[in-house]
Amino acid sequence: MKNEKLKINRRKILKVIPAGAAVVVTGTSTNMASAQNTIPIQFKHGVASGDPLQKKVIIWTRVTPNEDNYKGDIAVNWQISADENFTHIVNEGSFITNHDRDYTVKEDVAGLEPGTRYYYRFSVGNSTSVTGETKTLKDSGKEPLKFAVASCSNYPWGYFNGYRAIAESGPYDAVIHLGDYIYEYQVGRYQSPKAEELGRLVDPPHEIKSLSDYRRRYALYRSDEDLQEVHRKYPFICTWDDHEFANNAYATGAENHDASEGEWAPRRRNATKAYMEWMPVRVTDSNLPTVRSFEFGDMATLAMLDTRVVGRERPLEYGLDVEMDERGNPDYAGFHKRLETEERSLLGEEQEKWLDQTLKSSANRKVPWQILGQQIIMSYRPEPPLDNVFTKEEMKSFPEGEQLSMKVAREYGGFYNPDAWDGYQPARRRVYNMFEKYDGNPIVLTGDTHCAWAMSLTDKMGGQHYGAEFAVQGITSPGRGDRLPKVKEVEQAYYDHLDHMALANIKGRGYMTLSISAEETITNWYVVSTIESREFEVELRKSLKYTAGDVDDGQVILQDVTS
Repeated sequence: MKNEKLKINRRKILKVIPAGAAVVVTGTSTNMASAQNTIPIQFKHGVASGDPLQKKVIIWTRVTPNEDNYKGDIAVNWQISADENFTHIVNEGSFITNHDRDYTVKEDVAGLEPGTRYYYRFSVGNSTSVTGETKTLKDSGKEPLKFAVASCSNYPWGYFNGYRAIAESGPYDAVIHLGDYIYEYQVGRYQSPKAEELGRLVDPPHEIKSLSDYRRRYALYRSDEDLQEVHRKYPFICTWDDHEFANNAYATGAENHDASEGEWAPRRRNATKAYMEWMPVRVTDSNLPTVRSFEFGDMATLAMLDTRVVGRERPLEYGLDVEMDERGNPDYAGFHKRLETEERSLLGEEQEKWLDQTLKSSANRKVPWQILGQQIIMSYRPEPPLDNVFTKEEMKSFPEGEQLSMKVAREYGGFYNPDAWDGYQPARRRVYNMFEKYDGNPIVLTGDTHCAWAMSLTDKMGGQHYGAEFAVQGITSPGRGDRLPKVKEVEQAYYDHLDHMALANIKGRGYMTLSISAEETITNWYVVSTIESREFEVELRKSLKYTAGDVDDGQVILQDVTS
């Protein structure tokens, strides 16, 4: 399939999307007879489903009252059916939503059959949403699975063509979203030079901080027809990253939050509330709100982690935490030693215990695959020296952060990213110990970097391998190759420097798929030809095979099966 290209037929899909559709879950669920309110509304934000279990699934939408200042309750009827004509309705009810929930509707539908496709819709009076499709999980067996994986969808960088491509491919058992579903920035920051021309300026125009701000930003994103369509077609399993809060967030603050913006805790609460209103995730009273697991029959355990805001201490930073040596020069060697040895919380104690028990349970059931959906690069992956790629004069033209990375990599043989697991190495060692303790085939799925990576999981050059890591490029957010020239030469530097690197693709937007059988997992990386036009093509960039049992000898070989 190498260089195979898929033409996207947008016109066909657009025929099934009426102007408007949306409702979310939260609020009070009642029976159909109690639904009285028929205030005129519109469904502007589509429908969605998520967090599928064997007998339950979340269905979501949002209603927009026609009266701008309306603040009262609205009863939203919902139905779920075994067929798309709704002749075999298996469950139905009514959900009371209101201004306090931003008129979102999120119903946790029970009484379903395992491994079954369902259709759902919402209505208020004579207004009816589009019909969504969803699927419950198998309760047993080792039938093959297929997932699509996405992350980093920054609205003002361009069109969400990667989402459209996922919607038109498949079928998928679920779409796994690894975070940065929205971005918090204001107009003019971190956006395409063509953002205004493309009609992709953000709302509200300022950086989002209040509850109303976060809600308006989600509403903007969910007005996008491509994002609506992929949500309509497949159930999502999501976790957040930092930009759902603020850049480089951690438990008690963020890089993109300072004292002039007020206290961090209220902003974090605002972001969390809006996320729970607008995303099809199951709301619980847990201290780990997005940390949960899914059992796909006897084939795979999917554990969704939070490496951002629950247990993460502030990461060490080159600009703040590098000390000076006796000569008055930055002591980068000492700083790297701190990253390697200093105990810093990333998951937090409660989440580490949860992960250990989740992996233990999976091993006891003899499930072949243990998949971790999370945000940041886990494997050892320092930036390589690039002296053989760029001259010193060329390096002077690069952004300041790139210059520092290249300088440190040249002088010390590599540059750690303190924001990734390389910045929390004792915490990584504990997770690797879990992988080693429990028999299985670990797969770590990663977003955040806007680049496509595949690596064997390790913690040092030439070290033991504990599984495989597959990282997805951004839907629209730019990768390192968008900042640097000589992309192929930079990618080759990763291969030359890291013997466990199987894919380094630092330029190109798109998504990833996993096709899983009991014997192997095939991971495919797809790249869209453009995000500046709604007409585009999709190219298969790479296919890698991870064979079950390969991890047993401590050396995982990811086989290139691109054809």
